[in-house]
Amino acid sequence: MFKDYLAKIGKGGTRVDLKLGKEEYTLGETIAGSLVIQGGIVTQQINKVDIDFAIHMQQHDQITTHLIQRFSFGEPFEIHPGAKKTFPFTYTLPNNLLLSGYSISYSFATRLDIAEAVDQTDHNSIVILPPPSLRQIQAALRELGFQEKYGSRSFDGYLQKFEFTPTSALAKEVTHLQFAAKMEEDGIGLLMEVDLVGNHQVRREIHFTSKQLDDPAILLQRLRQSVQEMINEPHRLGDSQKYYFRDHKQWSKLGAIGGFAAGLASGSWFEDDVKVNHDRLQDYSWLHFGGNGEKT
Repeated sequence: MFKDYLAKIGKGGTRVDLKLGKEEYTLGETIAGSLVIQGGIVTQQINKVDIDFAIHMQQHDQITTHLIQRFSFGEPFEIHPGAKKTFPFTYTLPNNLLLSGYSISYSFATRLDIAEAVDQTDHNSIVILPPPSLRQIQAALRELGFQEKYGSRSFDGYLQKFEFTPTSALAKEVTHLQFAAKMEEDGIGLLMEVDLVGNHQVRREIHFTSKQLDDPAILLQRLRQSVQEMINEPHRLGDSQKYYFRDHKQWSKLGAIGGFAAGLASGSWFEDDVKVNHDRLQDYSWLHFGGNGEKT
């Protein structure tokens, strides 16, 4: 009787643990792991097991949460003292998720629903890193003298924006550079905006093939030429604000980074989903928010 009571209040009862191979993944990568359920000191009835994959967005010291996908495991079952059940777990990350950043974080929240007892939970934070093609773009921009800002990778309701400041001679001509990115079948596309000294903005769409991305010298030359044209010929290139933002919204439907979030939230900031998962995710102390996607 005493053991039954302890198990009902969560002392010595069945435990759940989602084991993942690592903490850092790139867009499109498959997460592989296992769900382990360990029996406690008494036999217990398990009603269900759910794993919630969620995105957390931090704004002004407030965190909002949106459920991306829920995974449910099997039918109700009974687990005896000391017994162990293991289920394989795999999930392929969409290519158009937001990347982890100073205000973007991801987690798996696992909930074990135990009949007539306190539910057991487990939390796993993961970091989503840029894919190789985008890392090559970032490296080329560093070569050109641009540094990614700490506040980069914000989400504007449609796309994720990557923001850079010049640190070299370009600082005499450029105050700010930002872009949204779209993963393509044979390369990557950028919607780029350059703010010139004198408060003039130039916008254009640029596409890089896989062949160009695989050759650092060619990529650097193409990117340098594109930026220099925006500086030298601002009135000829992509200076239509209506065209730019129309295309900006359209990209969110065509696989751009951040487009997945736009589709789920329809441009909102996920208020409704905070209520759905508040009981599971209200303690955010285990989340990792890092500058430009780096773990803290």
